[in-house]
Amino acid sequence: MKAKKPTRRERQAELLKNEILDAALEVFKECGFEKATTKKIAERAEVSEGTLYNYFENKRDILISLFYIIKERTFNNISILPAFAGDIDKLLTTSLSSQFNKNSTLSIFTLLLHEASRDPNVQKIFHEQLKAIRKSRIDFFKQLENAGKIRKGNAAIMAILINIITFGYITLIESGDEELAKIPVKKLANEITDILINGLAPAKTKSRVVFNEKILRN
Repeated sequence: MKAKKPTRRERQAELLKNEILDAALEVFKECGFEKATTKKIAERAEVSEGTLYNYFENKRDILISLFYIIKERTFNNISILPAFAGDIDKLLTTSLSSQFNKNSTLSIFTLLLHEASRDPNVQKIFHEQLKAIRKSRIDFFKQLENAGKIRKGNAAIMAILINIITFGYITLIESGDEELAKIPVKKLANEITDILINGLAPAKTKSRVVFNEKILRN
């Protein structure tokens, strides 16, 4: 069944909602969650405060809405792209680089984490999304297992490890780790990928894991 095309009014409403979210992202970064107000957000979005309340109940509702967007932009599912030409090194390096490079979203993630410790509703949503992120990664690594490209039984652990790496990076950067901030994200992602694939033990020749994209799509 063909999906119903959004009306012009619906498209305009979605555009305005996104503009409010973009404005909120800027205000939260500048002021912090506690000092941010719906009035400041509305002014930044160039809409009335009443218009803002047509889309969101309060600033916490805005923060939660931002997290859903951040989840898609930053903690994206590891996907199979033709540009990688079957090279898992490039796949993991590019995925990690993308997640490390989303500097505009790191402070918002930290804000949400802080609010999750104070608000049971935010905490519930936060944990649900973390579970969804982990599941998508487990599914990906299971595809690699089924294709015979990694050892059996490692999918869940690899998913946890990738989450630890990405969330750990966010925590350290937001805490002001200057040494980590100096390392180019591509270089960091490349070296982490090398350790994940080849390990720490010295070897005469490093293994290079490749996969068949057609197999993983099935």
